[in-house]
Amino acid sequence: MRLLQLAGYLLWIPGGFAITAASILALVSFRLRHRGQAAEAWPRRTCGQVHAGSGPLHLHGASAPGPAGLLRGCLSQADCVWYREQVFRRYWVTRMRLTGEGWEEVTEQVQELIWEWDSGPFALRDETGRVLIAPALLGRTLNAYGHPKDRVVDEVRDAGGAVWPYQSGELGALRAHGLLPDGLLDGFAQPDARTFGYRVQEEILRPDMPFRVFAVPADLDGEPIMATPFQDIWAISAEPMPAVLAGGGKRGMAWAVWMGLAGLACFAVSALFLLPGGQVPG
Repeated sequence: MRLLQLAGYLLWIPGGFAITAASILALVSFRLRHRGQAAEAWPRRTCGQVHAGSGPLHLHGASAPGPAGLLRGCLSQADCVWYREQVFRRYWVTRMRLTGEGWEEVTEQVQELIWEWDSGPFALRDETGRVLIAPALLGRTLNAYGHPKDRVVDEVRDAGGAVWPYQSGELGALRAHGLLPDGLLDGFAQPDARTFGYRVQEEILRPDMPFRVFAVPADLDGEPIMATPFQDIWAISAEPMPAVLAGGGKRGMAWAVWMGLAGLACFAVSALFLLPGGQVPG
């Protein structure tokens, strides 16, 4: 009897978890469907039809050079229409963490972005012309793995906090190209900064990469540029934005229903186990 009662109480844990997860999934599904409906309400245009001041637009094309023309990544030397350099500092931090023996000090490795630079606007091109794209929109990409951009350099060097070990390698190359500010690393070389290394990343956008854009156009030196995301909707995707959002909403709702049913089943079985006398009917 006691074992049945104990099992009945323990079933509250997965039941509560399932009901909570179902509620969260239902909320996420609702938001995705709402975003999909908002995106569906705005027109699809060709690049030749875009002008500054119009509302949000859907465009579809392939990456193309912007005002600076075809580029070459500073570190990778790969042909591209846009590239970004980032430097992260890797350092030690001491934190208090609750363990089986109480609160203890633990030392962990963390990293922080200390510098970044990108090459500026690139373009989206179709058979009717081109439209400039603000690089900030790449940070509002819906797709996994960040398509259409690609990470081509990811160098990690743990050579301590002193500046001299980083005169070569990717950090040295950034300094030689005049991109990395002089003295940037000096402030992190002191012992109390606890720096043990740096990480350098380069991302590029290759020519002729297909993607879709949903954003609000503006003007840059007399040329239209897709510059601002609309509300909280992603700006760049591989597939049509409304279809992707609607599909995500349907999948989320399906999972919410299954999780809700699982939670109700746990509570139903728990109620049977907790009947007076601990007897299961039948």
